[in-house]
Amino acid sequence: MIIDAKKCEDEKIHLLGLIQPIGFLVIIDQEQRILAHSDIPATALCVYKTTEIVGKRVPDVIVDEWQELNLQLDSALKLIEKQNTLRFSEEIVLGETAFYISLYGVDNLFHLEFELKPNYKSAQNLSFNSHLNTLSRSTETLWQELSRIVSELLPYDRIMVYKFNEDSSGIVVAETVADEKLERYLGFNYPEFDIPKQARELYSKNHLRFIVDATADPTTLKTAEDREFDLQQVAIRSLSPIHLQYLQNAGFKSSLSISIMVMGKLWGLVCCQHPKALHVDLQQRNLALTATHYAAARFQHLKNEERLEYIEDALNLEIKIKETILLKNNVYQQLKVYSSDLNEFMKSEGFALLQDNDIYTYGLTPPRLQIAKFVEALRKHRPSLYLSNHHHADSLAGVDISFKDFPGIAYLPIIGPAGFQLIWFRQEIETIKKWAGKPEKNYSFDEKSNSTVPSPRTSFDVWMEQVKGTSAKWTFRESYFIQRLRDLLQETLLKKASEISNLNEQLIEMNNALDTYSYTISHDLKNPLSAIKLSGEFLRSKDNVPDQMRKRMTTNILEGVETIVNMLDKIHEFTKANVFNYEPELINTDKFIDEIVTHSKDRFSTERTTVFCKNLLPVYGEKTLIYQLFLNIIGNAIKYSAKSEQPHVEIQSYVENNGVMYIITDNGIGMEKEELDSIYEIFKRMSNSAGFDGSGVGMAIVKRIVDKLGIKISIQSNVGVGTEVYLYFPNH
Repeated sequence: MIIDAKKCEDEKIHLLGLIQPIGFLVIIDQEQRILAHSDIPATALCVYKTTEIVGKRVPDVIVDEWQELNLQLDSALKLIEKQNTLRFSEEIVLGETAFYISLYGVDNLFHLEFELKPNYKSAQNLSFNSHLNTLSRSTETLWQELSRIVSELLPYDRIMVYKFNEDSSGIVVAETVADEKLERYLGFNYPEFDIPKQARELYSKNHLRFIVDATADPTTLKTAEDREFDLQQVAIRSLSPIHLQYLQNAGFKSSLSISIMVMGKLWGLVCCQHPKALHVDLQQRNLALTATHYAAARFQHLKNEERLEYIEDALNLEIKIKETILLKNNVYQQLKVYSSDLNEFMKSEGFALLQDNDIYTYGLTPPRLQIAKFVEALRKHRPSLYLSNHHHADSLAGVDISFKDFPGIAYLPIIGPAGFQLIWFRQEIETIKKWAGKPEKNYSFDEKSNSTVPSPRTSFDVWMEQVKGTSAKWTFRESYFIQRLRDLLQETLLKKASEISNLNEQLIEMNNALDTYSYTISHDLKNPLSAIKLSGEFLRSKDNVPDQMRKRMTTNILEGVETIVNMLDKIHEFTKANVFNYEPELINTDKFIDEIVTHSKDRFSTERTTVFCKNLLPVYGEKTLIYQLFLNIIGNAIKYSAKSEQPHVEIQSYVENNGVMYIITDNGIGMEKEELDSIYEIFKRMSNSAGFDGSGVGMAIVKRIVDKLGIKISIQSNVGVGTEVYLYFPNH
């Protein structure tokens, strides 16, 4: 028996040349020569010669009733070429029949797509903006709200939001039905072969596909010499016979699917189904498409916010661990202190730490001997990061060790002379999976090819599958953290290996703690010393200095001295104590920010830099350290934008979440995104900072200050564009 899988899996569905009988298609070249066309539907009340016109120009085959089309075609072609429009659509009446005509370019050709305008009146859509407002406020109910909104826009009996899983199977995550008596598919799973790979690829390119009547015979595209044309952008393209039969087997004639694109990838579909033939107006379809794109953008925004929270949580724990292990020689022993934190953050039931013959466990784990055998086998065959929520004896070649009750494994090896391994365990979760029909392919005998070929499923009755041997999945949150932790521990071991050979323990602890008193003093005292120097030189060079000017200069000198004295005291207290105790006070920043701007411009000789200050609100904190904080950030902004064509810096603030947000923006050299994670390391300078004065101390000081004072900082930057620094000061 021959089984020909290509009939289904590899079918070139975009090259079948089939058009739904609700319109017709004409493909022309740049000279308006007809290369292919389909016939006009029998229901259209208009005259058009459709025989032997391939190779002729459009104006030569247009009859009197269609002269207006020729004029509009010339205008549309010029408009597309002039404005580079992707798709040009409008209503047109040909003879006595109303059409929607869409004109768009494909591979240096033009498609003229004519779709019959439905006779029914479209629903009123005055509330469309309110629909978008609803989506913009939705969180957990976003997809259910979308299905409800689409059901109000389109008259289908069933609207489902269908999400693709990692294995390309799918699950219905939201559903709205027109009749409560209809069977519900919410939570049902569908196998990946129901929407094969080539169909998913087309959904990624053309975001709306519909079929009016699965039982209607499509028209065939007429071409010269059986030439194939790519119809993936054609809205009225018909489906393959296999897919049409699948729709009928599922119990409906009409369907419409809208792609849900998230982060540029196909996340899922809005699936609309109807038991009878249904031709939905183009404008209504476009509204549903817009609502879906809007919901996808909202979902992406929510995911980005969620990821930012994950990243912040991971960084906080990372900093907590880093500040401890950098002070100690034995990283492995110190990590045991953080077993609870590591286990809780990874949302695992148990945690194990191994180094040579030492095995430390926390929480619920497999037996230690079994863990040791697993690590020994894994190190031989896969010495890199490994995460699985369904690990079993055949998961990895050469590693036949598995844990019956713990199929969830996150394995992190730290390579080096004092290397070790970290393993997190998740317990098995038994689940019942609902399928819309048994997920298996059907085959039938094809007499033409004398082979057995895949055929559409005929049963969609609920089929229950008991899923064993899996745990909760490791998410982006855990994957991100474990990779960050790997980099931190790997770098720490390498750093310590180098330091131990050159420095004693006291020097190691001093450097790792970043409490380098002399560097902080030499870095942050340059601005007030520069102001004192300039004022002193001015007084010395002038014999007759007006009293007002002399008073101003001496005031600058005295204020500079006071700033230095305060800074020395605070820096000493700040760097010496693990906990910095201070009484928060309301600080007016406008005066010293103006001073910092003036002194920084003098110090870096950037007189042509324009600095805008807007709405500088007071903040709570410690005055001297707040001064240091702004001194470093504003100084960097002025320094690194100095070589721009029109250097400018903007400092502004506003109230946010019962606190104050400051934003310092410049149009300087910017930074690589990959380097932002290491910006706070002492003596660390960015790869593009050559030619600018600096020691790599400033941002390390900034990080220590914001941590001590409870200020939140985030940085966004693009090379050659500039940098934005966000400082959030909570109200005390």
